[in-house]
Amino acid sequence: MYKSMLFLHIFFAMVWIGGMVFNLLFLHPVLKELKPEETKRALAQKVLKRFFLGVWLSIAVLFITGMSMWRFYRHDFSTNTLFHIKLFLFGIMVLNFAYIYFYLQRKKLFKHIPNFVWINLFLGILVVLIITYIR
Repeated sequence: MYKSMLFLHIFFAMVWIGGMVFNLLFLHPVLKELKPEETKRALAQKVLKRFFLGVWLSIAVLFITGMSMWRFYRHDFSTNTLFHIKLFLFGIMVLNFAYIYFYLQRKKLFKHIPNFVWINLFLGILVVLIITYIR
């Protein structure tokens, strides 16, 4: 059971972080080159809508699997400072994404979204670095 939860946890972290890498390094530069503005906006909205669903699913799975593994298999994490830093960073990432989703996207402030995604990507990389040292 632990290995299954660990797989899901890692897979959905990859979905979220990989999606941010794709959006920032591949999609966003192409969108900057597209004309007319309506085409760019329509494509961005469609891609973000699908990606944001994946992020919400990732957040739910990461929370459930993470808390389950902590509760049932990794009691030693309770006293691990790095683990608590990881949880704190995850919380900031979720709040940052909620701001992107509930405010920036709904108000159609698309030009500001990449700045906040860069923040989450940086935090996500820090989380992966922390996990490397926790193991």
